[in-house]
Amino acid sequence: MKEQSQAPRQRWLIGLQRRFRLPRPDDSLPSRISDKHLGDRILGLVCLTIAIWYVAETRNFQITQFGSGPVGPKTLPTLVGIVFGIFALYLIIRPDESPRWASFNVRWRLVVIVGVSFLFGQLLEPMGFIFAATAMSILIGVFFDGPLAKLVPLSFGFAVALAFVFNNWLELRLPAGWWGGF
Repeated sequence: MKEQSQAPRQRWLIGLQRRFRLPRPDDSLPSRISDKHLGDRILGLVCLTIAIWYVAETRNFQITQFGSGPVGPKTLPTLVGIVFGIFALYLIIRPDESPRWASFNVRWRLVVIVGVSFLFGQLLEPMGFIFAATAMSILIGVFFDGPLAKLVPLSFGFAVALAFVFNNWLELRLPAGWWGGF
């Protein structure tokens, strides 16, 4: 009788283990370490830690120079942190079925994009938004083999349009830099 009552429980546990891709209790330690989902779970834990820290930091926001508005300065960053935390939990609970590393070419492009984004942040204050955004768009476009004749006017036009929207419609002043702005 006792064996019959344990059978549904074992099926339930096996179902949970398969659904969440958890190692079985009888697995040895080396097989747990070589779990193909371990990378996703570690990334999920790191992202969850960052999300918790980010939401905790938003609690310290005060009224900014842009004003607080009807919702306040904490709302959007808190929502971003919560959504980031939800995606981190998803990575922990449901990792990728067939994880594989990106090729060297893809990783190299990601490194360059991060570098260009860092350069954008460094140029934003001294050179202004329009110049920094135009330079970033052109560099990334050239890196992805975009035609330079189209990149320059489109990048400049997009930067000017964004600056106009932020400065005039949203009334959020972007850095004008050395040449002025709107």
